[in-house]
Amino acid sequence: MGYEIKYDPKAFKQLQKLNKHEASKILDGIEAYASDPIKTKIKKLKTPFDGAYRLRIGDYRVVFYEEEGFMLISKIAHRKQVYL
Repeated sequence: MGYEIKYDPKAFKQLQKLNKHEASKILDGIEAYASDPIKTKIKKLKTPFDGAYRLRIGDYRVVFYEEEGFMLISKIAHRKQVYL
């Protein structure tokens, strides 16, 4: 079981602003979760992100929504800024 990955335009821009090393690490983490969601620990978020999940990759957080067959990446940010 795996997910197709889709990016919100805002999340894609946030990813492009990061340095190449961090962006690569985040993309690898997203790919790992999408290919085998059972092995990766995620957390379901509460208000204001109702229905969203958080994937922790180092000091960065990836906020995403799961739909049937795909995951929609909605936000990628440093842990200090992701919930603002």
